[in-house]
Amino acid sequence: MQEERERGRIIGLRQRRLATAEWAASFVPLLAEARRELPIYADTGEPSQDAYARWLTENGILTRRQKKIWRSESVRRLFDIHIGLIDEAEREFEIAMAIVRFKMGYADPAARKALATEEETATNERASAIRDALRLAADLRGQTYEDRPVPERLQLKSVVRTGRRQRRTARQTADAEIAEEQLSLF
Repeated sequence: MQEERERGRIIGLRQRRLATAEWAASFVPLLAEARRELPIYADTGEPSQDAYARWLTENGILTRRQKKIWRSESVRRLFDIHIGLIDEAEREFEIAMAIVRFKMGYADPAARKALATEEETATNERASAIRDALRLAADLRGQTYEDRPVPERLQLKSVVRTGRRQRRTARQTADAEIAEEQLSLF
């Protein structure tokens, strides 16, 4: 594994993700203005994507590819941009965890502690990137965003081994306790 190359991939993914988020964030005030001017579509509380597309085209706003004409599909992709941002954050995280797993094969106890810190940092950055993408999606749609912790089903298990056993998430620990209890009944 070439760690420098992999870290470079992380940097490239992060730069692309942040540039995309910055571009999408520039539409928040424009879409808020459009919502004030456009009629509500079918009692949804929001204009249709076609109406947004016409409004953006009429006001001379360029698409991501510098085209003058917006289509409803372009507006839908703008509203769903958080999906791609989350995917990019997940790729960054997977690469970071691959580096940690590789280094674990050669780590002494002191290095394991540093790797645990590196893993925690990557996990926190992943959670922050996911929250930022969801916040951007809410802002684009004119909704309020409530900051919540990452759901338990998305919690990650640690790849850093402490001693002979692998650290477990709270869910894995609870599942193991239930299984042990069920086995003790036999």
